[in-house]
Amino acid sequence: MIVSLYGLEGEFVKLAVMNSSHTKELFNAAKDASIWRHLPKTIQVFDDMQLFVNEAIEKMETGTEIPFVIIDKQSDEIVGSTRFLDISNFTRSLEIGWTWLTPHVWGTKVNMECKYLLLKYCFEKLNLIRVQLKTDEQNIRSQKAIERIGCKKEGILRNHMIRKDGTYRNSVIYSIIENDWISVKHQLENTLYRK
Repeated sequence: MIVSLYGLEGEFVKLAVMNSSHTKELFNAAKDASIWRHLPKTIQVFDDMQLFVNEAIEKMETGTEIPFVIIDKQSDEIVGSTRFLDISNFTRSLEIGWTWLTPHVWGTKVNMECKYLLLKYCFEKLNLIRVQLKTDEQNIRSQKAIERIGCKKEGILRNHMIRKDGTYRNSVIYSIIENDWISVKHQLENTLYRK
C-alpha cells in the first residue's frame, strides 16, 4: 500500500505522514488530559510522545500502519494525529484509528475533513472495499462524530480491551464499504464545502 509522502490536503486540513521531526509539535498539541481519556495510551511527558511517535514509525516501516499528523491550515499547526492500521491487501480493507485532536478543534470541520480525505484516498486511490473505525462504548462524543461522517454501526465487541484503569472496554465497530462511498462522499462534501 503506497501513500504519498506529501500526504493529503483539503480546504481545512493537511495530513502529513508522521516522522520524528513532528514530535515536539505533537506533544504541544497533546497536553490536555481529556484527549487521552478513552485511548489506550496517555501522553503526560515529552518522552511519552517520543515513544508514541517512534512506535508509529516502526509500525509504518513494517507496513502494518501508516501514521499521519493533522495540520490545521488556518493556524498551520499540528492539532492531532490519525492512522491507517490493520492494513490488509488480501481483503482490501483497513481501519482508520488512533485519531486524537487537541480540544480547541473539537466540533470544527477538522475531524470531518480529515476523515473525508482518508476515506477518499482509501476508496478512490487504493480501491479498498471496506474501511472500519472503532471507539470505546463510553466515548459518546467519538461515536457521534463517526456517525456524522456516515459510518454504519455494525455492533459491539464486548470486553474487547482492558482500559488503563483495569476496567474492560467494549468497542463499538463502524464501517463504510465501497457501495456506501458515493453517498457518504456527497454527504461529506455538502457538509464541508456547502457555501
